[in-house]
Amino acid sequence: MDEKPVLEKTFNEELDIEELMKEGGILARLYIEVQGNDLEVAKEALNTTVFERLSNEPYISLLEVKMYDLRKEDDKEEVYSGVVEIKLIAHDFRWFINMVMRYGPTAIEIIEPEEVNLSSDQMHSIAADVSSTSQMLSTQLLSLLKDDERKAIYEKILEKKDF
Repeated sequence: MDEKPVLEKTFNEELDIEELMKEGGILARLYIEVQGNDLEVAKEALNTTVFERLSNEPYISLLEVKMYDLRKEDDKEEVYSGVVEIKLIAHDFRWFINMVMRYGPTAIEIIEPEEVNLSSDQMHSIAADVSSTSQMLSTQLLSLLKDDERKAIYEKILEKKDF
């Protein structure tokens, strides 16, 4: 990012990052973006996401937050876009993946470790989390569709044979 952040904040300065990494932690930087047609609502969405939700996640510790100014995307339309850069440490790979799926960052940089070894139990837990989250999201999306739209999607899914 070339521009200077409008807000920089550090968290959890007392954490022993080296110890957490030895215990399986994932040190990462991610970027969460917001877009909206109301500047104040977009700002509030970013603030709520970072400072009320993500900062209170169990098994996730924020280390640094850099919030960049929301800018108007186009002179013709009232669309604003902004991004927040977050450095964090997740307790382990499972909780990192869980957080990524729920917050949908636009970019992710895993700083450490270079590789992760997972036990069978850990792989099962991650697979179950992914399955649960995708089932919940698909149920919510399908509930927003009209009956004929839902039927068309089910037919398209059933006609695919190469999964």
